[in-house]
Amino acid sequence: MTMAFRVKRSALLCALALTSSTLLAAEDTVVVTAAPAETATSTTQGYRVTTSTGATKTDQPLITTAQSVSVVTRQQMEDQGVSNISEALSYTPGVFSNIGGGATRFDAIGLRGFHGGDVDNIFLDGMRLMSDGGSHNILQIDPWFIERVDIIKGPSSSLYGQTIPGGLVNLTSKRPQFRSEGHFRLSAGTQNTKVGAFDYTDAINDQWAFRLTGITRNTDTQYDNTREERYAISPSLLWQPDDDTSLLLRAYLQKDPSGGYHGSAPIEGSLYAHNGKKLHNDYNEGDRLDGYQRREQLYSVEFNHRFDDVWSVHSSGSYTHSNANLNQVYQTGWEGDSDMLNRGYVGSQDSLDAWSTDNRLQADFATGELKHTVTLGAEYHRYRNDILSTAGSAAPLNPFTGETAQTGHVITDAYTNDNNRRYYQAGAYLQDDMEWNRWHVALSGRYDRVVAKQVSNTFNTTYRRSDDKVSGRASVLYAFENGLSPYLSYSQALTPSILPSATGELLPPSTAEQYEAGLKYQPVGTSDMYSIAVFDLTQKDVSQRDENVEPATYYAAGDVHSQGVELEARNQLTPRLSTLAGYTWNRVKFEDSLGGKDGNTPLLSPDQIASFWAHYQFDYGISAGAGVRYIGKQWADDQNTHRIGSVTLVDAMVKADLGAWNSAMKGAFVQLTANNLGNREYVSGCYTTNCYWGAERSVVATVGYDF
Repeated sequence: MTMAFRVKRSALLCALALTSSTLLAAEDTVVVTAAPAETATSTTQGYRVTTSTGATKTDQPLITTAQSVSVVTRQQMEDQGVSNISEALSYTPGVFSNIGGGATRFDAIGLRGFHGGDVDNIFLDGMRLMSDGGSHNILQIDPWFIERVDIIKGPSSSLYGQTIPGGLVNLTSKRPQFRSEGHFRLSAGTQNTKVGAFDYTDAINDQWAFRLTGITRNTDTQYDNTREERYAISPSLLWQPDDDTSLLLRAYLQKDPSGGYHGSAPIEGSLYAHNGKKLHNDYNEGDRLDGYQRREQLYSVEFNHRFDDVWSVHSSGSYTHSNANLNQVYQTGWEGDSDMLNRGYVGSQDSLDAWSTDNRLQADFATGELKHTVTLGAEYHRYRNDILSTAGSAAPLNPFTGETAQTGHVITDAYTNDNNRRYYQAGAYLQDDMEWNRWHVALSGRYDRVVAKQVSNTFNTTYRRSDDKVSGRASVLYAFENGLSPYLSYSQALTPSILPSATGELLPPSTAEQYEAGLKYQPVGTSDMYSIAVFDLTQKDVSQRDENVEPATYYAAGDVHSQGVELEARNQLTPRLSTLAGYTWNRVKFEDSLGGKDGNTPLLSPDQIASFWAHYQFDYGISAGAGVRYIGKQWADDQNTHRIGSVTLVDAMVKADLGAWNSAMKGAFVQLTANNLGNREYVSGCYTTNCYWGAERSVVATVGYDF
């Protein structure tokens, strides 16, 4: 919202030089308008931001935040034509978001070599997105509703509670604005893709503003006999009676009548040939009656108030209800040396209810020359997911010819389980962010009680586990006047397990600790940012299977040790040219592990990831962008017997501002976006013997109007 302040005319006389008689006749006061200071909830501009709440839960400049934090802006998502959050992170160092390739039902994200819990590590507006990672009831937020994505790297449990060791991803929703602003999009492209979207915000009066955003998205995907279909809408209402108080009410409603493909290809037939033949990347081993339907309802409230120059309070809460229905036939490997694939069936009807709240009191004060920002918070969340699951066998399939003895969901050896999964987490945290003579020191700690419970009504069994854990973080940074900021940090993570022990009880949570050193550089007077981070991260008591024991048995034993270097640059080299560059080197190893894995690299952990994107504004309203992504070698299995080769992918876009040609068309544009421009066919990742095909080339044309 534009701010106004009054300045006496006498203070402006010299600067304005009184060049007009109109000014000489002005009143004793004049109104001067100024753009509001950038905050972590402001509308983003271009590819660069300067602040984030991700690392500290307080609005802090990135240059004085002693942790590696990357931010993907709205403009970057628009230019790169992303259709899901995983795609939005493709140009972010330290992130492997290409795990599922062309299968995009869930946003699976690996950070700093850790992918366990990858679908349960996304936050929305600072609160955990309440998915059940041990089921098919996993929420997905469409990127059209998101203003920015903050990627906080490294253990973050001292403020957020349970997280994977590699970090977390926080989505910031678009907010109502006290000005009229609208956006319309119509898109069509390959795979019979069709998209229609709108977004409009305006002030109701000087205290109330609203926003209404919606999208419909349909595509046949790259896989045979599969489609994705989505309808989503989000209304929000903001009350801001003064600069010190705000109340935001928000809803997000999404219906996915068809959730696309989420099967896999056998390693022989994808990574290697089977009987001299390879499957194509449009292969689908399922049945025509397969389907995945998902409905999401998220309702949230956010209240902020500043009492005075010292005290302020933040309180947020949300309720989530989600339904997911799955019917899927999947492959379980080749039938001997034949061309017939054995297949299984899984069915699930899930209904999840979840509540979460995060409340904190903040004090900004000084003790002598030492400035403090102290945050005292309490957070609680819980969910219950009722699941009716069915499993069994389906008729084998010849994927090369489509031959099968039976079609439809004709299931043999069926197994049914009526069960529910419950999870509770309550945490209290304290943080002191201190500043003295350009030194920045942050200390934080959190106590958590984590309770997990699994109940089977079919088998009349109940397993419950309760753990109490303390996590901490400490960092120090010095901000030089020339824009350089070196830092050191230590942090811890808590990661509950969803795997059962040999007795059927849940395994204890793992813990992690990290040492990080880094250097950030923000040239004085710019928003450009250059950074390098070096980290040493160890996860302890990792839940893993001993492959030498049958039936499958899991233990909390051994460590995973991740070491790496991340480099990132976000800049505006000239008024016309913006660039993004990132590089990651990551060495991940098992230590004191089971099943002879000591010294091996876990699957889904590429040794290197690099990316570069450039956007140039030409004359006559023409702009263009191009990028290259490199994903290094990775292992298909923890035994390190099968290697997935590296791959280089190219993306591009071109946009024409029609208003530059005809003023009557101001705000209208056409855009063409292409991902995997060279249509490279590759395997994006494997879980031992099951592999995912990478996304094939997609080309989408968009007609848009911004006003």
